[in-house]
Amino acid sequence: MPPRLAPPDPATPLLPYLGLGSEEAIRTLSDALPDAVFTIDLAGRVTSWNRTAERITGWSRAEALGRDCSILAGDAVHGCACGIGPLRCGLVEQGRSAKLCTLRSRDGRLLLIVKNAVPLAGPDGEVVGALESFTEVGEAGLAPRCAWAPAAGPEGDFCGMIGRSPPMQELFATVGRVARSNATVMLLGESGTGKECVAAAVHRASRRNAGPFVRVSYSALNENLLESELFGHVKGAFSGALRDRRGRFQEADGGTLLLDEIGDISPVVQVKLLRVIEQREVERVGESLPARVDVRLVCATHRDLKALVQEGRFRADLYFRLAVFPIRIPPLRERLEDLPRIAEAHLARLVRDGGVRAGGLSPAALEVMGRYAWPGNVRELQNALEFAALRANGGLIEPGHLPEDVRVQAPVTGADGTADGSRNGPPLDRARVLAVLDACGWNRADAARRLGVSRVTLWKRLKAWKVEAH
Repeated sequence: MPPRLAPPDPATPLLPYLGLGSEEAIRTLSDALPDAVFTIDLAGRVTSWNRTAERITGWSRAEALGRDCSILAGDAVHGCACGIGPLRCGLVEQGRSAKLCTLRSRDGRLLLIVKNAVPLAGPDGEVVGALESFTEVGEAGLAPRCAWAPAAGPEGDFCGMIGRSPPMQELFATVGRVARSNATVMLLGESGTGKECVAAAVHRASRRNAGPFVRVSYSALNENLLESELFGHVKGAFSGALRDRRGRFQEADGGTLLLDEIGDISPVVQVKLLRVIEQREVERVGESLPARVDVRLVCATHRDLKALVQEGRFRADLYFRLAVFPIRIPPLRERLEDLPRIAEAHLARLVRDGGVRAGGLSPAALEVMGRYAWPGNVRELQNALEFAALRANGGLIEPGHLPEDVRVQAPVTGADGTADGSRNGPPLDRARVLAVLDACGWNRADAARRLGVSRVTLWKRLKAWKVEAH
């Protein structure tokens, strides 16, 4: 039987009593704490890093040591105050004071944390660094901010989305109805239409809105990483699994999990995902003990899943499990009347968060933008506005500041995919198209630009007229 240790004398330093060297003792004690704990020097470099910090942030101790603490910088609004004062954290000057803020994990997720900081002094009483700790609150309330809405939603908004057009009003009503249930939602729409924003709206309008909103994109991960990302793993399960890790299903417990680009998953992962949906249990990689999860699923894809089922590339049983309540997200070209308000909201955000100067959009610029088909939808609109605002350099955005694709082509396509000639200058008659092609040396891309149509539209017209390429 091992001898009992006498209680330490109050005057005896704790670390020598433990029989450990100072550095080893700090590591042992901090690793036993449930909170993330780390220390920094006066330059803001990490000097110690515990296991909980590894688990929450994804940065291993070996990766973090010696790095600048700005690796944890969160968003521009709620992020930790890196760069303030010699210790890089304004909390240090205030002593130990809890602050709700965000940090960015190694894989890019924005996490909500409660953070504390206290200065560390040397034997001479001079401050030599700081000790900081934080507790993960989760991703609750951090569902992505949509480009469809400004900071304060104007009339006609719904859960952060902008739209007074009939398609958007119908979408709002649909989201409101389905949010009250726990039904699995399938979001269908082209790339850039805002499927992630709609998923966030489903979460915000639901009874789970106090829980976490977690997103995983299948297109961003290879098959070897995807299983671990979804279901988690235990230490030693595979090469590189240095610690236990919870998967996204467990992270989303009590909240909503968005499975983005669901049409890209492999048949192997489809089988495992079906099992989780049916049993509401997950098994981490390398572990046979299942864990219960309570998660509301929202899936998103730009692919035609029915066609993939017919081709044998997507399991029919999984499709019917996921497509309980399908919602189609209208492309921007079907709701161009919302474009001015979306553009205004995004310009305001660029000024607020991106440090970009913007003087607004001229009526002429809005007219040109209203004639464009926006194949990249809201995402393309964001990029075009940022490009134009930088070119305008704080002045009013005019047509000449817009990207060339928007300024020159500006086609609005109809339901059949052809250009609407009544809104885009002269009609595409055969003689005019052939004359432009001759002038361009039959360079179709150049001809399409001069005609103000897409290359697909030009190709369809030539095919309909049975005109062979020269």
